[in-house]
Amino acid sequence: MLGIFARLYHRDGKDGYLKDLPLVARYLRKACERYGELSPLRKLLDRVEDKVTVLGYTMDAGSLGTRRG
Repeated sequence: MLGIFARLYHRDGKDGYLKDLPLVARYLRKACERYGELSPLRKLLDRVEDKVTVLGYTMDAGSLGTRRG
C-alpha cells in the first residue's frame, strides 16, 4: 500500500493518500512486530526507518512473583 500511495503521488500527481502514509506505516510495523513470519519485512523497515526493534514476550501478570518447582 505504501508503494501504491507513493506511485499515485509521483506518477499521477495525486496527493490525497499521502496523509495516510504514517498511519499505514505504523500499522505495518505493528503487524511485523506481532507476527514472526513478517520478520524479514520488519528488518527492512528497520533499515529504511533507521530504527532498531526490540521484541519482547508477554506473560500472565498472575504468574509474577510465584515460584515453580
